[in-house]
Amino acid sequence: MTVALFAAALLAAAPACAAGHSPNSSAPAAPQSDAGFAPAAPVPEAGPGMKNAPIPAEVKRDIVKTASMSITAGNPAAVADKAVSLATDAGGRVDSRSEDAGSSSGRAHISLALRVPAAKLEGTLDEFKKLGTVQTVEVRADDVTSQRVDLDARIKALQTSVDRLLGIMRDAKDPEALIQAENALSQRQADLDSLRAQRTQLGDQIDYSTVNLDITAEQIGGPAPQYRGFWGQVERGWHGLVSMASGAVMLFGLLLPWLVAVVIAAVIVVAVVRLTRSRPRQTSAAGQAGGQDGQLQGQGGATDENEDGEGDPVARPGS
Repeated sequence: MTVALFAAALLAAAPACAAGHSPNSSAPAAPQSDAGFAPAAPVPEAGPGMKNAPIPAEVKRDIVKTASMSITAGNPAAVADKAVSLATDAGGRVDSRSEDAGSSSGRAHISLALRVPAAKLEGTLDEFKKLGTVQTVEVRADDVTSQRVDLDARIKALQTSVDRLLGIMRDAKDPEALIQAENALSQRQADLDSLRAQRTQLGDQIDYSTVNLDITAEQIGGPAPQYRGFWGQVERGWHGLVSMASGAVMLFGLLLPWLVAVVIAAVIVVAVVRLTRSRPRQTSAAGQAGGQDGQLQGQGGATDENEDGEGDPVARPGS
């Protein structure tokens, strides 16, 4: 009985799914009974028919803006760093950066792909124009409202289908129907995740405009030297001195733990050497003191014997 009901639901949902994915419609209609297992059709690109499709007046228009600017500057690297700083300060980011240092026959060139908030695009472009001599500027706006509406409708329809498949799986008592529902749910969930990823990418393109900035050096052979004239060389020497002093401080900080360890080890070695040398001296001093005591005792015994001889002289013969 469960299999029969399941098949009936599948047949009932098939026409709705086919109508929802018709190539003449910009967005599929939400299925009335989306319990079928037909895989979701891929999202078409926003072609001319989709762009010209009627959109309700109350729907917010979604515009993707892309700007291209080409400028020349004396120091492309410094200008590129300034442009990156302006973009990040505006809440944007850097997607890519490529550099060509230039040569004797070619100019230095830097290409930046920047993303800035759409609301701040005009102000950011005005700041970029101040960085050098503007050669070309182009701003293109693409209306992607139909594409956004189409993606939202497909996501809603697939989400409804997934929810109904989950309900069928909860109520299914027949193993065959449960397996069919699981297979269909796996496919629908994959399609739903893909559409959500496309919707996220489209939203990022709407919220953040792309700025392709090309910076070319004014002279052939790379940027002009940074230091010029006498005072330029003085500045260069001062910067070198500061850099050397900074490097010396960093080197001292690197070697400081090693110096402390070496000093501690040296103190221990000196203490051990001094202790080792003091012990033989104490032993020899004790031996010398014992020898002097023995000599003094020997001299004292000889003196006593002499005194005894003088007090009891031996009688001479014939006296």
